[in-house]
Amino acid sequence: MHRFAFPVVKARLAARALRWSAPCALLWAVCMGSPQAAVANPQLAHASVARIAACEGSVAARTALQRVAHELEAQGLELKASCAATGSGWVVQVLVIDGVKASKVVRGPLADGLEVDMGTPAGVALAGAEAGAQGFSPDVEFNRQWLRATMARHQFDNASDAWWRFAQRGQGAAPGAETDMAAR
Repeated sequence: MHRFAFPVVKARLAARALRWSAPCALLWAVCMGSPQAAVANPQLAHASVARIAACEGSVAARTALQRVAHELEAQGLELKASCAATGSGWVVQVLVIDGVKASKVVRGPLADGLEVDMGTPAGVALAGAEAGAQGFSPDVEFNRQWLRATMARHQFDNASDAWWRFAQRGQGAAPGAETDMAAR
């Protein structure tokens, strides 16, 4: 065997193993009956579902957030959701994991690993974080409207005080309380 062929073979085996890891993880999760683990991408299981599962919210809310995460994953995006510090809903953040796919649904800078541009950081109560805040670029306004529509399809209402705070319908509206995730 040529001395440079081994790294190529090793790379192919690694790629094949990665290709099978997601379906195997999904199958294992389904067999174990754990809705928190039933995500197609194991990396998302660590990043977003772990945060979703940690919340004291209802099983229905966690399940709905997992459906949102799965929908966004197909669009090249990652959902990060955590409980608001005051228990007044969910703090939602969207990250780009595939800029090419994401460009079909959101606007603005879409480099992998960056947050989708919503004008202000998620989880920080700043001027302009209100859901109806004006004066942002058309891209930011589009992205905020897209997030509201996406969450609404999964039975979540946007709080008026922050574009990033959502409450599940039927669980009461998300009150406007200050939450600073950076202080956590």
